[in-house]
Amino acid sequence: MSAFDDYLAQLRRLDEARRTADEAAARTATAAETLGQRTRRLADEAAAHRAAVDELARAARTAPPPRTAPPAPLGDPNAELAAAESDLHTAATELEEARFLAHRAPWLPRWRADERNGLVYGAFALACLIVQLVVLRTVRADDLTGAVLLAAILIAAPLAAFCLGWLTIGVAARPRIGDEHAKLERNFRLGLVLCGSTLLVACFGFFS
Repeated sequence: MSAFDDYLAQLRRLDEARRTADEAAARTATAAETLGQRTRRLADEAAAHRAAVDELARAARTAPPPRTAPPAPLGDPNAELAAAESDLHTAATELEEARFLAHRAPWLPRWRADERNGLVYGAFALACLIVQLVVLRTVRADDLTGAVLLAAILIAAPLAAFCLGWLTIGVAARPRIGDEHAKLERNFRLGLVLCGSTLLVACFGFFS
């Protein structure tokens, strides 16, 4: 090989090395640009998510969740961005869950209205039944006054239980977000049946 051929070979190797270095620099710049774009996108999504959370808190008339300090960096930008994307996905899911619950009753929000109302009426009906049994065993109906008093208490107790259940549902079933004047589902007939049946149960338990 002549000196000129050796010179041309060295030039080709130098040109190839320069081209490889330029390609590596371009890949590095592209990766850096991609990380920057992902960072800005995640920052915008986090800001929008925070604004949605604050808006939901204002609509629900409650304090927004406090801002927490960011976690310690992991060192690897790709790992940090992946963790941030996972956290944002989890936060978005929790936000949708919070929106769903905010439009539901604050007490037992996942229950259906008839189930929740039945529990309320049932609790007051049980208390009414206990009162009726106590009255039946303590009040004497030896005269007209005693009989009238006994009948009045036995009839008034179911009515009181129904009214208390009705009022309790109006407080416990009112969602945090919604029209304050919207009509609630109170299961009127269910309340009358549960509370009114205590009179029959009490009399049957007393005379049996």
